[in-house]
This record gives sequence, C-alpha cells and structure tokens, in this order.
Amino acid sequence: MSADQPGPASGGPATFVNSFTLRTSPEEFEDVFAHTARFMERQPGFLGYTLVRHLEKPHSYVNIARWSDVAAFRAAVGQTDFRPHAEALRAISTSSSNLYLERHSAIGEAR
Repeated sequence: MSADQPGPASGGPATFVNSFTLRTSPEEFEDVFAHTARFMERQPGFLGYTLVRHLEKPHSYVNIARWSDVAAFRAAVGQTDFRPHAEALRAISTSSSNLYLERHSAIGEAR
C-alpha cells in the first residue's frame, strides 16, 4: 500500500518507510530532510524517526518513521503546511514509500 492510497485504519502503531535516491549532495538532502523532520516532530501522533544512509551508495537513504496510528500519519501529510516539505524533497530526490502496521518489535541494548 502506498502512503497516499486509502487502506485499513488501525488503532495501533504505524511505520512509514520511505526510500530516497538523491539528485543532489548528501549534505543538501540532509538539510532539507531535517527541515521536514522538524515539521513532523510537531505533529500529533508522531513517535520518532530514523534516517539511514546506504553504506556503499551515499546517494541512497531510507527513512523509518513511527506514528501512533495510521490516522495520525495521514492527518500530518494531509496538512496544507506539509506540501512545501514534500515538494522540496521531490525537487532533490526520487522516493518510494509504504505504510506498515506494527506487528512485533523489540529494542535491545548493545552487548
């Protein structure tokens, strides 16, 4: 399911995964992404995110964002104020995104 397509609602956590291929420098992308991240951090239901860069392909990134539920995510990306952020990212990268419903998770400490 694409993030912009309708799908089942859920009362549980949702994870948004977005893969980016850059048409700009990693530094410029990270600056634009950070601006978008600050916007998302202020949205109701936002739980956190992790942006990772491919080890051997520095123009390839993946963002993993956690939301309290699907409705919170859709409300955030449906805001008019979000549009300039999406356009800025599209101007410097191509992306592929999907929305997932959480089923199992574990967070451990380094051993």
